[in-house]
Amino acid sequence: MMSLFKKGNDAAPMTQKAIFEKRYKNSIVNILLVLGFTAVNVVLLLFNADTYFLFSAFLPYLAVDYGMYFCGLYPAEYYYGDEIFMEKTFLYFMIAVAVIILALYLVCWIFARKKKVGWLIFALVFFAIDTASMFYFIEIGADSVTDIVFHGWVLVSMAIGVHAYYKMKKLPDEEPVPEMLAETDGEEADMPMNSVVLRMADESEKYRTLIAADHNSNHIEVRRVKRTNELVINGMVYDEYEALAESAHTLSAVVGGQKIEGIFDGISNMFIFVDGQEIAKKIRII
Repeated sequence: MMSLFKKGNDAAPMTQKAIFEKRYKNSIVNILLVLGFTAVNVVLLLFNADTYFLFSAFLPYLAVDYGMYFCGLYPAEYYYGDEIFMEKTFLYFMIAVAVIILALYLVCWIFARKKKVGWLIFALVFFAIDTASMFYFIEIGADSVTDIVFHGWVLVSMAIGVHAYYKMKKLPDEEPVPEMLAETDGEEADMPMNSVVLRMADESEKYRTLIAADHNSNHIEVRRVKRTNELVINGMVYDEYEALAESAHTLSAVVGGQKIEGIFDGISNMFIFVDGQEIAKKIRII
């Protein structure tokens, strides 16, 4: 807990663009995970291994499974005894189908990494078809719950990535820091730069104040707006943390040369620190 707590104190506040960038990249990583684990599962299936990894697409695995079954490559107890098996050419064809599907996921990952969002959308639609196929071919039961939850989670992740991309495109470009600032001498050069303001606090939005304090000329609040905690200083949002179930986290910003932190310890305590000194503490009931 303490290591996570310390890491939060040292972390620089993320800009709105950085938050959307992170969400987009996470969705791209999930495409690669689906690709990798599906390939592993297909290989294990071909060697009759009794191992199956989650994070796998359904259709490539189904294709190879059908190929092995109809070519009579499973143990005798899998069959009734009167089946007419197909030539192994059928298995090779089904393996080729699986490889083509995996290749499409690979292409989606390669181009989505280059911010070509159309390929992420294609991956989302393709995985939605995979999920619908799973519901069609398998019986819904206790054994399939984990696969269903996984497929739903990947679909949501990809949808979040698409949403984050278009939100990111609407944001204005961040202004570069002039080089002349780096050349200043004396106390001004040692003073930390103010953090970027994410947005003005929306006073019309329903919120709950988790902790608040006044220090010098700054009014500091940590607010809960729906599923997002916001660090609000003088009516402006400088940092945010989004989670349905909160864990220990720190919201931080530099304003007027002072480092201001709103901290939740993950249990029940909220704090406000200014330059490392505690100026407010509150016990949260909920």
